[in-house]
Amino acid sequence: MRGAQLAVLSGFALAEPLLDILGKNPEFFSVRRSTSSQIVLFALAVTLVPPLALLAVELLVRVFHGAASDVLHVVFVAGLVAVIALHVLTNDSSLSGVGALVIAAAAGALGALLYRQARPVGSFLTILTPAPLIFLALFLFSSDASKLVFIKNPHVQSRHVSSTTPVVLIVFDEFAPVSLMNRHEKIDGQRYPNFTALARDSTWYRSATTVQWVPAVLTGILPSQHGKPLPIYADHPRNVFTLLGQGYRVRAVESITQLCPARICHEVRRASPAAVSDATRSLTSDAGIVYLHLVLPEPYSERIPDISDSWGNFGQKEKREQVQPTAKGAIEPCGRNVCRFAGLFSRDRRPTLYVLHSLLPHVPYLYLPSGRRYGIEAPLLRGIKRNRWYRTWPALQAYQRFLLQVEYTDRALGLIVRRLKEKGVYDRALMIVVADHGVSMRAGQPRRRPTPGNLQDIGFVPLFVKLPNQHTGRIDDGFAQTIDVVPTIAHVLGAKIPWHVDGHSLVGRKLPSDGTVDVRLGNGKDVTMRLSALRRLRVTALREQIATFGLTGSSIYRIGPNRDLLGRPVTGLSVEPSETLRVHLDGSELLRIVDRSTDLLPTRIQGTISGTSGQDVELAVAVNGRIAGVTRTNQLEGQTYFSAMVPEDTLNSGRNDVQVLVVRGTGAGRTYEQLPGSSETTTLVGNVIKSSEGVAIPVRAGALRGQVQFLKGALLGFSGWAAEPKLTHRADSVMVFADGREVFSAPTAQLLPHRVFKQGGLFGFHFELPKGLLPPQSSAHKVRVFAIRNGVATELPRKAPWPWG
Repeated sequence: MRGAQLAVLSGFALAEPLLDILGKNPEFFSVRRSTSSQIVLFALAVTLVPPLALLAVELLVRVFHGAASDVLHVVFVAGLVAVIALHVLTNDSSLSGVGALVIAAAAGALGALLYRQARPVGSFLTILTPAPLIFLALFLFSSDASKLVFIKNPHVQSRHVSSTTPVVLIVFDEFAPVSLMNRHEKIDGQRYPNFTALARDSTWYRSATTVQWVPAVLTGILPSQHGKPLPIYADHPRNVFTLLGQGYRVRAVESITQLCPARICHEVRRASPAAVSDATRSLTSDAGIVYLHLVLPEPYSERIPDISDSWGNFGQKEKREQVQPTAKGAIEPCGRNVCRFAGLFSRDRRPTLYVLHSLLPHVPYLYLPSGRRYGIEAPLLRGIKRNRWYRTWPALQAYQRFLLQVEYTDRALGLIVRRLKEKGVYDRALMIVVADHGVSMRAGQPRRRPTPGNLQDIGFVPLFVKLPNQHTGRIDDGFAQTIDVVPTIAHVLGAKIPWHVDGHSLVGRKLPSDGTVDVRLGNGKDVTMRLSALRRLRVTALREQIATFGLTGSSIYRIGPNRDLLGRPVTGLSVEPSETLRVHLDGSELLRIVDRSTDLLPTRIQGTISGTSGQDVELAVAVNGRIAGVTRTNQLEGQTYFSAMVPEDTLNSGRNDVQVLVVRGTGAGRTYEQLPGSSETTTLVGNVIKSSEGVAIPVRAGALRGQVQFLKGALLGFSGWAAEPKLTHRADSVMVFADGREVFSAPTAQLLPHRVFKQGGLFGFHFELPKGLLPPQSSAHKVRVFAIRNGVATELPRKAPWPWG
């Protein structure tokens, strides 16, 4: 009976909120390539494991002391009632912070008291015993996720296409085309030479707009306003793959969607990893993040990763291909499946459909125009809650990082075109470059969900169509949509589409000069605006962009307060040491051992400042004696954060000196205070990891299991795994010590994960460190790697060969 009562309370506290939101958002499972059996096991675990675990603890205590078991049961009841109350307060009340926690705790205590004193309360819980099973059944059989449990893959008969013209379709993601433009609404040739070159060979549909996300591009069919179709073949069987699948060889890399059926794409499907893996770790950890967003009130919810509208990549984990410099020392832009796709091109004349959906310039923002990245793991976006910007300065800094990643995307396009030309495909190919939708960085507006206030950012998409042997560019401002891509392919190839499509070929007709832009949100909701009105808003957005970021490559860094200080030597300023403020630089070790021959260049200077009393201040960041960035602080989670992007050429190989100055006042009356750095250090003393701030972590052999191995390269790689002895949870973080001093630490959730096959779905870690961060490889030095969970550390066994003693 007690087990049944715990199951009821756990069902309302844990299972129902989580299964309800994931049932309404099955993209959570589809982007992870989750199988039906994984989804069923996940739902069973969420429903049954928590109450069974609580009951097992009660039974164990009961073996030794019956009265203690009774008390423990009441404590469990109080805790579950408190969680239910917290969920209600978080979603339906203006209460936040400590107030919500106190009321939830009081509700838990009152619920436990009533349960203890009033017998009908326990009887009522017993009567509700079927409730958890009803939640489970609703999720499996009636929710939108049920179509992933009971998969129906309709067979669509492909038509034979006699054309031999190769087709190259590249779909970028979260790409606002205003970022490409100069003041004349042409492509900025200095920043984006490869898009400029493509425009010279193609028709640029400058006012093309989206109707929804990727499936609309690949099908040519308007998304249904009823229900919520998933980006899988079962929901979109009539698409470009099935249209050409009989006469064309298909080589596709889909980053999130699964529209190409296995019978057509079997040869490359396994070479196209999802943006988010389908592993148990991803399901459990990201489901935990979703649940915390449901029950944690502000400001506590700000401390966990944001939930992306794509329902993936919550922890900002970056899947990165190995990058090697070219013979001239340049870094190839291989990220986000670009080099994997370019490796599929073939010289043979067999008609081939090449399709790439790349998460560029999509978050996480990590890449620089040179092809390098500026962090070991991707920095999180600040100033955003539930994908809505609530502060102007962090949104502007995010736009700066977006523009830098657009320049990287331009280089990626250049690499693809170069490989196409090398294989003799480019000239004779029909090549279409498009994006599924834009992105917005406006304070008060969502980042990617369209509204009347941001439709000019999200509604427009880049769209270039290069016909076979076309070498003359033109611009068309007519009414074009993403659903026109598939009809255009069919028209050029002379293929008749054997089903209804909503789009029309862009070739062979004059486009309307105006029309209604209709971006569908699903479930009968949409955002509409006339194209002519949207163009006028785009002009304003472009004017704002140019005013802020200029038109030359280096001007993108010239944002923030006191911009006239940029480039000035610190010695020319009257600087006094600050008496009250201190700065802690994140990743300061990386700035001391920069190696420009690698693809890691830490140009994002960030950290925290203490002593501000919660007041924001203006800052200037000097690199090697000159002001390289200006910024201002932001308050978050009770701390004062700051960040600034500095130009790549301000960093030298070797040691780089960084100074942070507080700038007070304006004009000639400004004063400057240099902030002393934090002296916090972490060292290994015997069997204790000690911080100079007083934190001590005991090292215990056997507290965790795992292994680490060393991988050679331009950057030194560390790959391994670490988990609790029963392999139920992986380690919280990893720390690396060199000769007893900490040189690197990071949460495992922010490190590149990889599958540990022998552990049945457990995920490991992988990261790369610059050579200068570690001592020479010899037996005279020691490098040790520790895993930490729940405040206890264990040294990981090293797999040979290990180059240090």
